[in-house]
Amino acid sequence: MKALPAGTQVIPADGKWIIPGLIDAHVHAESDDDLKTMLKWGLTSVRLMAEDVAAAHALATASRERRDIPEVFPAAPIFTTKGGWWDQGEPADAHVDRFPTTAEAARAAVRKAKELGSTEIKLMLDDMSWCRAPKPPLPRMMADVAKALIDEARRQGLRATVHAPKLADAKEAIADGATALAHGVIEPLDDVTIAAMKKRSIFYIPTMDIFEFLADTRKFVDSVLAETGIADTQGATGHGPSWLQGWLLPRTVQQYRSPEYSERYRDRYPNFENVKQRLPALRQNLKALQAAGVPVALGTDMWAFPGLAVSIEMKLYVGAGLTPLEAIRAATQTASRSLGIDRDRGTLEPGKRADFLVLTADPLQDVSGVRRIDGTWKAGVRVGPISGQRGP
Repeated sequence: MKALPAGTQVIPADGKWIIPGLIDAHVHAESDDDLKTMLKWGLTSVRLMAEDVAAAHALATASRERRDIPEVFPAAPIFTTKGGWWDQGEPADAHVDRFPTTAEAARAAVRKAKELGSTEIKLMLDDMSWCRAPKPPLPRMMADVAKALIDEARRQGLRATVHAPKLADAKEAIADGATALAHGVIEPLDDVTIAAMKKRSIFYIPTMDIFEFLADTRKFVDSVLAETGIADTQGATGHGPSWLQGWLLPRTVQQYRSPEYSERYRDRYPNFENVKQRLPALRQNLKALQAAGVPVALGTDMWAFPGLAVSIEMKLYVGAGLTPLEAIRAATQTASRSLGIDRDRGTLEPGKRADFLVLTADPLQDVSGVRRIDGTWKAGVRVGPISGQRGP
């Protein structure tokens, strides 16, 4: 055995499991606290969807040195059309036109984004009728504008992730050369489309939990809290103290369990019965793409349960027919590839960055074992669990 360098710290891990740091390939952070919570749940890298390129670039730069948040890889800006999805009160970018109306303007906006530090853009290619009906469908980005955005991104060496849950929109994004689909597709994928995704190595980011959340918000929240040991708004369990109580504040649990919380989403996304009917197709698509060799990268798109949502997503993958190992790879190896950082992280190999978790439970037996974190290392530095805080 090769001698260890002088000063090497040796950490006993007998009877424990070591996996790469988790990566969420689709997050939104409503606050700095959301990012801090993600790190506590073992996320060492995230793809953050962001409106403002310069602000996102600054956050990404800071995240490389900060020890309290994951390293941030932005997809910015989020391009849409006026009145379309993601123009519902979300901020504009003072330097980049997020709402180009011509192919020429779209190309100029992509070039400007690159100049400001962007390495990836996101497009909204959806009228949202699948979850908003009977509300009127929202304006959808023109096809020539979407094509120009994706093509110019490729010319500039940028990745292009596309929000396109409906099959026709997803096919358009694939034909245009998207590098990733930011959501699961809600209609059954045909063999031709699957073959095209495999040939072009288009990453599929299922975000299963967001569909489950929108199908029945109350059921989703209750099932997560019950499964993790929190049975009521005070965090009481009926079978002893919950291991989760140190990770979810009582006021957060109370907010999630309130009738107002679930009713807000029913009002905002009233087509929940349609979403519920699409869940089998989402599971079928995930299993078919995994079997075909299409790269599946884990992403959550969840504003509820930041960080914890990754293990929830993993359980949904296993429920759809993937093995625990395949779910873990989606959140590590393949997610790192989708971000173009697989030379640096995503697997445990000599020469790679030391982003890893030490677990007290075997995640191959039960993928929820990824919650049982004994220690988190980011870039070779132990960053969690926080001293004095009960870990999962």
